[in-house]
Amino acid sequence: MTDLARVDPMLMPWAEKHKLHVYRCDHSPALRSLIVYYWIGTHHECAGHMWLELEEDGRVSVHGASPDWKEQKTVSLPELESALEDMFQTMIGRPTWN
Repeated sequence: MTDLARVDPMLMPWAEKHKLHVYRCDHSPALRSLIVYYWIGTHHECAGHMWLELEEDGRVSVHGASPDWKEQKTVSLPELESALEDMFQTMIGRPTWN
């Protein structure tokens, strides 16, 4: 198990709630990554990409990016779900670049 696997008990239920698939890789470098989609009527649009990174101090960085935007929130593990939700809501609330 990698150190990043310690986020899974919070990440996986959060992603399931939003019907998002998490790409997990526990080889070096470990990875937790999501493509963020949201629905517009009968079709979906891509809002961008989210990924997690462990910091040396044990905190977790939640990254969000799209072609014209990038943001990072670094939090302690107990704050992870809130940071994921904030990043997700920010991403789906932004206008699409198309």
